[in-house]
Amino acid sequence: MGEACSFAIEIHAESIEINRVGSVTLNALWEYLRRQRAIDQVLHKIILGNAANENQGGLSQPSPNDDFDPNILSDDLEKSSTTSPSKNNQCQQAIMLCAKTVLAHLVTHLGHFPMAIGAARLSSLVVEHDDVPNLSSDDLSASIFSAPNIQLFILSKNVIASLIELPALDLPGGGVTAGVSTADKQVRVLLRDLSGKSCWDASILYRTPNSIKAEVSEKPPSITVTKNISGSYVQPDSLMIGSPLYTLPQRAMRHRPPSVLPDVSNAAPDLDQLDDLLQYLGYTSPECLESLSRKLNEPAAAPITMELEQEAIASVISQRNTEVEESRIIQNMDSMLGLPTTRPSSRAEVKSPTFENMNSPQSSLSTVQQQHDFQQCRLLFSQMGLAGWERRQQLHLLNKTERLLRELRNLDNQSCRETHKFAVIYVATGQEDKNSILSNEGGSIAYEQFLAALAWEIELEGHTGFLGGLQRQGSTGLTAPYIATSFLEAIFHVATRMPGDTPEAVLSKTRHLGNDEVHIVWSEHSRDYRRDIIPTEFCDILITIYPLGSNLNRVTVDCKADVPHFGVLFNEVIVESNILAGLVRATAVCASRAKRITYQFYQQYYEERARSLETVVTKHKNSTTYEDFISKVYSPVATPSPFCPSGSLSSGGGDGTACNPSMLAAALLDSHSHSHKGTQRMEQKFRASTNDASKGVWFNNTDTQNIESSISPRPLKRISTNLRNTKKGLKHEMSVESPPESPLQMTRKK
Repeated sequence: MGEACSFAIEIHAESIEINRVGSVTLNALWEYLRRQRAIDQVLHKIILGNAANENQGGLSQPSPNDDFDPNILSDDLEKSSTTSPSKNNQCQQAIMLCAKTVLAHLVTHLGHFPMAIGAARLSSLVVEHDDVPNLSSDDLSASIFSAPNIQLFILSKNVIASLIELPALDLPGGGVTAGVSTADKQVRVLLRDLSGKSCWDASILYRTPNSIKAEVSEKPPSITVTKNISGSYVQPDSLMIGSPLYTLPQRAMRHRPPSVLPDVSNAAPDLDQLDDLLQYLGYTSPECLESLSRKLNEPAAAPITMELEQEAIASVISQRNTEVEESRIIQNMDSMLGLPTTRPSSRAEVKSPTFENMNSPQSSLSTVQQQHDFQQCRLLFSQMGLAGWERRQQLHLLNKTERLLRELRNLDNQSCRETHKFAVIYVATGQEDKNSILSNEGGSIAYEQFLAALAWEIELEGHTGFLGGLQRQGSTGLTAPYIATSFLEAIFHVATRMPGDTPEAVLSKTRHLGNDEVHIVWSEHSRDYRRDIIPTEFCDILITIYPLGSNLNRVTVDCKADVPHFGVLFNEVIVESNILAGLVRATAVCASRAKRITYQFYQQYYEERARSLETVVTKHKNSTTYEDFISKVYSPVATPSPFCPSGSLSSGGGDGTACNPSMLAAALLDSHSHSHKGTQRMEQKFRASTNDASKGVWFNNTDTQNIESSISPRPLKRISTNLRNTKKGLKHEMSVESPPESPLQMTRKK
């Protein structure tokens, strides 16, 4: 099939054309796709680090170690005697990260840019608390950690996922699930990776509209059972059509005599031909009658009596009411729920326990609600194959702490593409000082046409992309030129778009323009523009445009000494007006990149995002057992454990996890491994923690390290040197109660 398609494409490659950018033949498109596949393969090999190990003959790309030496200190062209493996490794890691970013960018944004919200956004604006009931906040807060329908995961080293269960959203027209049978809840999946943040809403679909229509058409007629005002069910009068009390009305107004045969000659609209025919047959042929007392045109008697029919209907409706009531009782039955129990603090409470907390409707309903709040999420999690043991090495939970919130906020605020800001200044004829230049509120027609071709005009109030320091409230203007691609976005600080009617506004304008590294000046003055007119420590690159008339423009490029060489335009070049804006914009972007690489600790945008993801994965990963992991998938907010007091939560997780499972297992093993023969010896072991146990504290927090390393979770007893008072102390402490799970029994003094 694939060979046939490729053969057909090659046959018609010369005759078919596709208008994309100009006129591109299908043969060129086929070549482009073939090269695209090769690019993907090369990027994948670079990510795996084995691109330089494969050489199938011919010319090959040298590896980063063989291509150049990053440790050259001078241009003496001598081979360096010492090498730095760490720097070479850093260079190789940077190349692999760049290839990974490009591959993720192609997969995510190729054919998907711009999105429906416009080119200003490359990732989603949705956060965890959006559309969640009882959670209203402008930013991420700690309330998402206590929500029973939100859980955060680490899917891989570069992907952080959040599963949120929401009520089914009421979208205009029903959304994508319009007309289909779905659940009353939906799952929202938030993914954070190198390419940005994406949001997916998933709903489980039960039936399509076609199956619903087919079922309705094939459904037999049903009995309508209604309720009266008191709430009891009202049964229908009868199901029997041929009942003697409920016979159908006759169509005929009058009848012929029984001896007259009905035909066309004696027909009339008010006569029933069939009814009169049956009457004639019964009169002329009495042998056809079933009973001499009943004519053929009279309805037959009902097969059952009316009393039996009413009794059957009443029994069916009674059975239905009984089943509905039983179902309601089972759903709300407290005994069917696995509720947590509180541990008593003394033996007296063990003898007479109270189950008020266990059987309270509020606690039971809240526990069931927490279990149901994450039902659709764990169903999706399991059906995607993420709950299996084989995926346990890649999947982890996140420690729900304030530091994690700060890291997630920082990750969401980072840009997913390269950002630039440029200053645009208009100089009219005769203007040579700062105040007169910055007081311009407009420019010439040629200047406005240049701005229109330079970028798009956007309103700052509703702009969701890069602002470059401009304010949405209108203090820095209402609009600004802005342009964005899938790899970069740039905004222009235009002096004529900012207010300058007051000295404070001029000062604010000077600060915004002076902090830009690249200045673009449109000068219509007869003298050349000087750099010191607007004094600033920045303005490393100055691009000045002088209109010459006849659709020509003179462009000068002035750079500081530390700025390396860049393109596209060079100093003292003549450019036509129809291509001026595009070339100036490309030159400004190249100039900004050339200046940034001179910074000592400069990092690309994808390097900053990769480092932020690495920080979240390495420093906030919650390393747990598989059992704890699955329990958090089942219920993000853990219910209190019956083996721990209500206030002893783990300090590391911060998510409401109960006591350490290893301590719990050790306690169970210790309680069942001792015999009753060593009663006094075990009592001596428990005396050190007797006071804490009487107060409702099971474990001593000061001996946590010793507890986790020993078999028993109880604190170690300090050995006393006073051996003479052992018997007396034992006699005095025999009345002290041991923990309820202990198998100790009170021994009688002989």
